[in-house]
Amino acid sequence: MASAGRLQFVLVTPEKTLIDEPVLSIQFPLFDGQIGILPSRAPMVGRLGCGILSFTTAKGDNKSYFIDSGFVQVKGSVVSLLTNRAFLPEEIDASEAKSKLEEANTRVARTEEEALSKLKDQESARKMIHMSKN
Repeated sequence: MASAGRLQFVLVTPEKTLIDEPVLSIQFPLFDGQIGILPSRAPMVGRLGCGILSFTTAKGDNKSYFIDSGFVQVKGSVVSLLTNRAFLPEEIDASEAKSKLEEANTRVARTEEEALSKLKDQESARKMIHMSKN
């Protein structure tokens, strides 16, 4: 469990638990904007978006992952993120992300569902390209 002034951060993908450690703060994308979590945060449940998850470890190191949708729960000092995908910036293949963006840009959306899927794919690819340059 996290001690006073810290959060216990748990990051889970369908394949495995990537992180289960105390942290000082966490920032990540919700489906409708960015949020930051500090100790003593009111409980919440939310839907994740895609983008950069960053956090400060208990030792003061800053770390980042790219995440792609899922859910978050804040309960007491425990913050649990369940996401479809999470990977480190150095694991991003910029050329593959650019190809995905080009594919999404050329895709014709005939329904509202197809248009939303296209927008999500464009956003995800742009954020991966941005993160790969940092």
